[in-house]
Amino acid sequence: MISVTGLKEIDKVLRGLPDQLQDRVLKNAHTDAAKPLISAAKSIVHVKTGNLQKSIGVVRTSLKKTGAVGLVQVGPRRGGGNKGFHGHLIEYGKTNRDGTRSRKFPFMEPAFNQTQSQVESNIATSLGKRINQFMKRTIKNG
Repeated sequence: MISVTGLKEIDKVLRGLPDQLQDRVLKNAHTDAAKPLISAAKSIVHVKTGNLQKSIGVVRTSLKKTGAVGLVQVGPRRGGGNKGFHGHLIEYGKTNRDGTRSRKFPFMEPAFNQTQSQVESNIATSLGKRINQFMKRTIKNG
């Protein structure tokens, strides 16, 4: 059984790890924790062809490119067979040539609002499990 006492304690343990390990542990925890957000967004999105719905998922960004440890992005993905290139147009609407705006159909923001507390709780739980696994491996390997 894992007991998470607080994010401050977890943050202290993580800061003691090398950046590469912090990045991997955090990305895995964030990816796991995002599952309810992904499900909610897929259930809310306006479906026409299904391409946008299928493209919603996690993009793990490079530590070297962003300089941000543990950063993942959740939303429509582009490239690699994903066809979510128009997700922002659905979420926010678009400006037409005559200056009018098309109707927007938000799906990511409402999904985030619905699942925010669950995702945050999942991050803490997942981090606790991953840190515990890391510590067991470290102690076992000497």
